[in-house]
Amino acid sequence: MEKAVHDCLLGIKGIREVVPVYGEKDFIAILDVESIADLNRAVLNVRDISGVTYTQTILGMELAF
Repeated sequence: MEKAVHDCLLGIKGIREVVPVYGEKDFIAILDVESIADLNRAVLNVRDISGVTYTQTILGMELAF
C-alpha cells in the first residue's frame, strides 16, 4: 500500500519530492507550485488517493539574511 501511495504522490503535478519518514506520518511531499490555487489542487489530488487518510499542509518561508 505504501509503495502505491508513494507512486501516486509522485504523479501529482507540483510534487517535486516524496520523502518516506518514521513516526505518525508515512511521507512528506514537497511541492513547488506557482500559486495557492495550484497548492489547493495538489492537496485535493493527494486527498483523493486511496490509502491517504490524513493530510497536513505546512507552508515554508524564505529567509533573507
